[in-house]
Amino acid sequence: MLHHKSIGSGPPVLLLPGMLGTVESEMERFARPIADMGYTVIGADYPGHGESEMTKSLTMRVIVEEIDRLLSGIHADPVIIFGYSLGGYAGLSYALKHPSRVVGLWMHASKFYWSGEEAESLAADLDLEHLTEIDPERLEQYRQRHGAEKLEAILPWLNKLISAMPDTGLTETELEDLETPIVVSVGDRDETIPVGEACDLYRALRRGQLCVFPDTSHSLAALRDHVFLPAFRDFVNRLD
Repeated sequence: MLHHKSIGSGPPVLLLPGMLGTVESEMERFARPIADMGYTVIGADYPGHGESEMTKSLTMRVIVEEIDRLLSGIHADPVIIFGYSLGGYAGLSYALKHPSRVVGLWMHASKFYWSGEEAESLAADLDLEHLTEIDPERLEQYRQRHGAEKLEAILPWLNKLISAMPDTGLTETELEDLETPIVVSVGDRDETIPVGEACDLYRALRRGQLCVFPDTSHSLAALRDHVFLPAFRDFVNRLD
């Protein structure tokens, strides 16, 4: 089962970090404020990330299966999901696989549309030799976050996952029958996801909602609590 942390009481809210993020490094700041809204907040680390054990492989299918195993194991069903970047994409993949188990989904700074060039560029950043030469400081942060051995195990899988996105990623057609209320949010200064792409995804969803945060870049650290949390409270208060 995925390593996870829980706080609060009430209906469950699952927090999913970005790629190579962890509950501790990205999601802890949201846990208490959301719990204080009357929810049980569960933060989970992906396989091989943080304190979670590595699985035999690390694909989106495996991530969805492990999320389901976690939620079933702790009897957190149905759930509201807040996912950042890869976490939003994983949340959407989970909602498509188990629509009755997701009350609502908030996707922040999650890339849905992938060109070959974009996938190739990001995948290059997930190569151990590249990180060693180009960004040793960030590599050291990853090692401290996940452990050197696990990092070496997950980087090639993440490289494959991103490289395959243009050919095997989700499509708008798969979203046509999805009834889950979904907020697509993005910063107006996001250097990875243009606002126009977020608009396209929002329009492709049956019950999509769009939220654009001003003066906000892609980094989750740029998402200001006093701006995000009231918007999130409004979203969950309006769920069926």
